[in-house]
Amino acid sequence: MKDSFIPHHLKLIAIYLFTLSGTIGLAFFFGDLKASSAFDYVDALGEGGMTLITFIWIGFTLLSRPKGKVTNWLFSGLLLMHVSMLLDFLDEFISYDQNNNWLTTIESLPAPVGMVIMSMALYQLYQEQVTINAQLRRTEHYYRDHRLTDFITGLYSAEYMKQQLQRLLSHDCDNFSLIMLDIRQFDHFNRKHGHHHGDRLLREIAQLTLMNIRDTDLACRYASDRLIILLPSSSKELAEGIALDIENSIAHLAFKVGENPQALFQQATLFAEEFNNTQTYHHVLNTMNMHISQLKTQVRSQPQVA
Repeated sequence: MKDSFIPHHLKLIAIYLFTLSGTIGLAFFFGDLKASSAFDYVDALGEGGMTLITFIWIGFTLLSRPKGKVTNWLFSGLLLMHVSMLLDFLDEFISYDQNNNWLTTIESLPAPVGMVIMSMALYQLYQEQVTINAQLRRTEHYYRDHRLTDFITGLYSAEYMKQQLQRLLSHDCDNFSLIMLDIRQFDHFNRKHGHHHGDRLLREIAQLTLMNIRDTDLACRYASDRLIILLPSSSKELAEGIALDIENSIAHLAFKVGENPQALFQQATLFAEEFNNTQTYHHVLNTMNMHISQLKTQVRSQPQVA
């Protein structure tokens, strides 16, 4: 019940308890308890069961629904029906004299009023569900159309890069280049500052990467701390120049964590290489990963400011 909405409905619970105690108190104030021989237990069982069911409906409404107009309408309609059921149930144990017979006359009135309110509430619930379904369809459509986009960085995903790379390798095309970028000691940064700030850092680095590449280039998130940039019809020299610009931009990124005024400066390892369609997809990626791992090993002994 940790996800229950009950704590948000204390006012409605107070209204229910007040109404319940008022109804029972009113019945006993104006009526007298029947002799046990006059109890109709069969009717009491049926009417008591209906009273219990309306109580359960009220409970589930408060458990499962947030605060709002629809919840208030549902609660009001169920409460009126509950009052009618409760008065019918109490009739099996309490008798009224002629002067107080008005209670038996009006005990059935709350039920139809409650049903009218419930009908309005169900219509509002239907309208609410239509809106929610429309939002879900839009969300599903968004993720279906953006399934090849990385949620955190906004860059294309590794799957999209794979498709584009395989397309290039399967057609006659000019040489192309790839740049692989690895954020140094990113795991250490996440452990020290938390994944929330790690995601922020990834987004900042992704934006710097986009600002330093051309419109024809394609930047993707290849792994957790690794990006890859596809540069069509580009030489290794051109790719190395762009890689250097990205590296310098990241090195000068003054990243602040929380309320700490001290800036943290990150470093990245980058490797650029030129390929053509004589290589396979696996060979291209294995080459990039092998070289970036070698470069990381070379700089591993260098301290990271973080």
